[in-house]
Amino acid sequence: ERCVGIVTSLTSGLSEREANDALNAHICKGTPQHEEICLGLFTLVLTDPAQAQKCYRAPPLVSRDGTPPVLNKINPPPMEKYLKPPPTCRTQLVWLLPPLVKSGVLPPDGVCMTFPPQIAVARSPCSIQLLFPGAPPGGDVTANPPWLAENVLPPLTEQRYGPPPSQLSLPPPMAVYTYPPPIVDHHGTPPLQALRQTPPEFCISLPPPRFMDCFMIGRDLVRLLQNVARIPEFEQLWKDILHNPQVLSSQFTGVLQLLQSRTSRKFLACRLTPDMETKLLFMTSRVRFGQQKRYQDWFQRQYLSTPDSQSLRCDLIRYICGVVHPSNEVLSSDILPRWAIIGWLLTTCTSNVAASNAKLALFYDWLFFNPEKDSIMNIEPAILVMHHSMKPHPAITATLLDFMCRIIPNFYPPLEAHVRQGVFNSLTHIVEKRVLAHLAPLFDNPKLDKELRAMLREKFPEFCSSPSPPIEVKIEEPVPMEMENHLEKDDGCYDNAEAAFSDDEEELN
Repeated sequence: ERCVGIVTSLTSGLSEREANDALNAHICKGTPQHEEICLGLFTLVLTDPAQAQKCYRAPPLVSRDGTPPVLNKINPPPMEKYLKPPPTCRTQLVWLLPPLVKSGVLPPDGVCMTFPPQIAVARSPCSIQLLFPGAPPGGDVTANPPWLAENVLPPLTEQRYGPPPSQLSLPPPMAVYTYPPPIVDHHGTPPLQALRQTPPEFCISLPPPRFMDCFMIGRDLVRLLQNVARIPEFEQLWKDILHNPQVLSSQFTGVLQLLQSRTSRKFLACRLTPDMETKLLFMTSRVRFGQQKRYQDWFQRQYLSTPDSQSLRCDLIRYICGVVHPSNEVLSSDILPRWAIIGWLLTTCTSNVAASNAKLALFYDWLFFNPEKDSIMNIEPAILVMHHSMKPHPAITATLLDFMCRIIPNFYPPLEAHVRQGVFNSLTHIVEKRVLAHLAPLFDNPKLDKELRAMLREKFPEFCSSPSPPIEVKIEEPVPMEMENHLEKDDGCYDNAEAAFSDDEEELN
């Protein structure tokens, strides 16, 4: 307020040229005065739309050093608090983004990296306000156009033909990765018609080298596009990926190439808001096993209480599997394990579609698992969810085992042999790393019905034979960057258990 008052008092009643002269005279007094003027102008841009144009033109005329005070205010981590300002400020910040990116003052991987999580989680009445500032309470998205989504993508698309791929910033693939979820959740909403058309056009119109920048997303790009493949605007892109990959890029050989590529952590993390990420990391690093119910209840009330939030569970599970990799110190403590959080998320699914997608998210890294490229940390939660659910929640174990068997022929029939090999590689690696000493007690458990046990024996006979008495063997990891921590402790349940932990994982430096 003080900086705004100084700018207002210096420029009141003056023409734009006279106002710039007055501001220049003030900043010549010293560095504090220079910062006051820059922050005052920036604040006016965010709070007073009527003066936004004039105040935006002023900083380049009065600033001596590229307005670093302004850039420091709009770059993360302050941008992580995007939800807190009133709607006018959020709308003005989106208005400010394109000219800053276009002029080169602000690199697109600054502010642009902050918006994708806000867009991707627009599944509840609260977060819909991000896509539709000024929408009435209750999430009536038909009242206003999707300001955030429609205004963040254009500055990214303008960079399609900019620098070479080696200098390309992250946002283009980030944009392709970000937009499908809100389109799926609100695909019947008229204001989203333009949004539905833009991402596939953006992806297809990239020159061949640039499509391979979107290839860096990895296998999760296929998982997201599956959800929108039947929407007409995405249908052709999906067909090209499956049947005509050379149209997209001469280096793109087909969907198998994508599915065999591991998704980077930065993409998995961008689907969660900073606040969600902070809460999940807190639960997996500070909360004791058996004392998690209050935190889970709060998280569910805050983010998972609406019908539109069902699809958010997939992103949470993918984040936990691919990003949250506890250290050996955490593994040897009584901290809440990853499998317990995932088991809780599975029990909160109230939609059959959401439950199926959540199970796919849990097993997704299994389908094309390659021990030389993929991490045991990504596949370990699924087997431990099944192992620890056998006592308290046998229905969860049964439905996950059934899903694991049925996904092999049904995921994509032309690649059935690859999926079968990927699941087999996962189970073999789990036993080799001694996440579980043997799988027969899980696959041939009397709590499972006979049909499921017969299907498991048919699909995985190698893991169903009665095991020999276990022999303690010290395993030395040949790769020095990876360390194993294998623990066997008592079973527990998701919400109400003593501090018991069984989570055999490796720590990646």
